[in-house]
Amino acid sequence: MKKRVLSLSALFLAAGLSGAALAQQNAAGQQPPPKAPQTAQPALGNASDISDDEVQQFADAQEKVEEIKGEYRTKVQENSDEPEQAMEMQRQAQQEMVQAVKDSGLEVRKYNQIAQLAQYDSGLRERIEKQR
Repeated sequence: MKKRVLSLSALFLAAGLSGAALAQQNAAGQQPPPKAPQTAQPALGNASDISDDEVQQFADAQEKVEEIKGEYRTKVQENSDEPEQAMEMQRQAQQEMVQAVKDSGLEVRKYNQIAQLAQYDSGLRERIEKQR
């Protein structure tokens, strides 16, 4: 279950802005761009290059990101009948999540890299779990 939460956290943060952009395109009647084919494991670097400090920062950031997601999930659902308001709630959540990651000492790019690597590397997942 925690692996799934880790994956969802990374995907939400990584795709947050692009999801809002796609929603805006669809609302305007535009078609989203075709998706690029995915490979089994993206070229993300090596999990052994992730320092213990970065693992701790990631674990701290992930906890805060999950709290923000939980808080805004309800707000977005409550405004589901008002798409513009729901999108505004999603933008606010995205901004707060980005700030939470930065406050942890990581850049969003690094946070996403660690989250994606953790999907493929059980050793990295274990390191993250030990920091919680």
